Amino acid sequence: MTAAPVTTVGAVTVREVAAVEGRIVSVTIEPRDAAPQLTARIDDGTGRIDAIFMGRREIAGIEPGARVTIEGRVCSDEAGLRVYNPRFELR
Repeated sequence: MTAAPVTTVGAVTVREVAAVEGRIVSVTIEPRDAAPQLTARIDDGTGRIDAIFMGRREIAGIEPGARVTIEGRVCSDEAGLRVYNPRFELR
């Protein structure tokens, strides 16, 4: 699945494409009256990163406790590290 080598959240570089593997610790869904957006927070023991799926309210298998590998361009803001619409693979 991944073209980028899997790395830790603590070692990712902002604005670069990275692949990270970890456990989903929480999933949030935007309210019904907002544009659809599902956010899965992933923790690998070195840090946390949010995988944000625009236009989605649910994805089969994306739930707390699941292990997942995500790949995409990392960005950062006051809320922390994020990857929008990443490629993903359930482990």
